[in-house]
Formats: sequence, C-alpha cells, structure tokens
Amino acid sequence: MKKIVAVLFPLICSTSLIYGQKTRFGQEPPKAKHGVDYPLTVHISGIHIRPYCTDMVRTEVTCKDVVYADAIMGGKKIELIGDKDVMPYQSVGLSLGDYQARLLKSSSDADFTKIGQKYDLAFPDSTIWQCTVSGISE
Repeated sequence: MKKIVAVLFPLICSTSLIYGQKTRFGQEPPKAKHGVDYPLTVHISGIHIRPYCTDMVRTEVTCKDVVYADAIMGGKKIELIGDKDVMPYQSVGLSLGDYQARLLKSSSDADFTKIGQKYDLAFPDSTIWQCTVSGISE
C-alpha cells in the first residue's frame, strides 16, 4: 500500500504542474480562424521595442519589453502597443506596410481609434498579434 501511495503521489503532483501554465516558452502565436473577417486596413509606419515597467511591490520594479507600432488607421495616426513575447515579428519578418485588422470589442461609438480599443492584427502567415491603441497623434 505504501508503495502505491509513493508512486501515485508524485504522479498526481506533476500532472497539475503540466496543465498549470497558460503560456509556455516557445509556444506558437495564435492563428487566424477561417471565416473571421478582418475589415480594417492598418498601415504600420514605424516599430519600436521599449521596456514597460510596473511597480508590483513598491520596492521591486519589474520590466518587460513591449512592441510599439506607429500606424495609420482610418486616416488617423495612432500608436499600437502589444506584448513582445507573443509578437510573431521574428517568424514572419514584421515589416512596414499594410495589414488587415479587426476590432475585438465593438463599441457604440464609430471612432475606431479610441485609446484602449483592442485589435487583432493579421499577418501574412495567418498569425495574430493582439494590440491596443495607446496613443493618437495629428
């Protein structure tokens, strides 16, 4: 009986660790689903990688790299921000140009460039980059 418990206990503990992670290192970025429409055209005119720092415990500052993209959507210049770790720029060679996008949360307002709006940006190999409008310029 003790041998069975000694074998089953580590097995049960290790299976919970396997399924506990939401994002795994080296995980592929999400792919575009068939039948989903990407009606908006976004022209990316600049790409910047900058640190984004948060003060989690007031004594310790944690920083991670995020991607900022200067874009034009609907005739307005905007800045998009997204996580660098799920950005498929290394695999598809993100470059300046036109991409298709869709609004994730629809709002009652017709202005697609409001700060905080979330978008899915589709790349040529059908990978998706989830980004947020972080700024608007003239």
